[in-house]
Amino acid sequence: MTLQLKTTHSKDGTKIAYYQIGSGPGLIILHGAMQAGLSHSELATHLSQSFTCYLPDRRGRNKSGPTGEDYSTRKEVQDVESIHVSTGAKYIFGVSSGAFITLKAALAAPSSHIERIAVFEPPWLPESEREATMDWVRRYEEEIGRGEVAEALTTAMLGTQMGPPLFHSKYFPRVLLVWLSKMMLGGEQSANRKSKKGNPPREDSMTPPSFQELASTLQNDFKVGAEMFGEQNLETLAAVKTETLVLGGSRSPAYLRRAVRELEKVIPHARRVELEGVSHVVTCNKAQGGKPEIIARELQHFFLLGNHAKAPKSN
Repeated sequence: MTLQLKTTHSKDGTKIAYYQIGSGPGLIILHGAMQAGLSHSELATHLSQSFTCYLPDRRGRNKSGPTGEDYSTRKEVQDVESIHVSTGAKYIFGVSSGAFITLKAALAAPSSHIERIAVFEPPWLPESEREATMDWVRRYEEEIGRGEVAEALTTAMLGTQMGPPLFHSKYFPRVLLVWLSKMMLGGEQSANRKSKKGNPPREDSMTPPSFQELASTLQNDFKVGAEMFGEQNLETLAAVKTETLVLGGSRSPAYLRRAVRELEKVIPHARRVELEGVSHVVTCNKAQGGKPEIIARELQHFFLLGNHAKAPKSN
């Protein structure tokens, strides 16, 4: 099976591109920060024998239209609804910030539109941690506004506790981490130039966007997260009536492991599964450190059988 590029339009007219693969019930896979639809192409391939998978480029990324004015989670929810209208898909899997959008979509959509949802590590924080988080978010925004992409990505990786392990070692000063980020971006640009040599860009290209291209979109993901920070916002999810699978990795940062525990407590029909030995990148393609076959096994079991069936055994 091969991926097919398709488009629809959201309520405000923004073009939303998505990739389609497989056959069976429709499943929307909604990516997180520093990702685009193709970031989960291997996960979709694993699921394609059982589901028709739809991989949107969230607004502002890759083949979709611009973020637009007055950006909010509500706009992203409308984008998801436009894909449902175009495809009839009633299952959604949301990753990280995409998990928040998935939960909000479950709150907003008629019950006939969404039957089951699964979410992976939405980055929820308690109100007591909002101010410290927004401090480094503001620094990121200032750096990206000045075009200091390596500096901004370094700030984001330190703030979110993501990136290579050495980024979180006390032995590496920030100036060295910025230099490493510049090397990473430079290597990526060099590889992209080589791959494009003699091959003019095509509208239907299956090449995912670069980190350089995605860096500014982190602003959207931070806004999605900030709209959900705090205990009061978490409690609104008690109104999610959809059967929900909450997934997390045992090697993810502590704040993400806490978030999935809190979600399980507040969502009435939720079941939590902690995946042993994996981290926040497990949903991604293998080139990005993912183990998509592990996630695919959990999703296939849940979306076909629900939370009350016996859980699958790991190989």
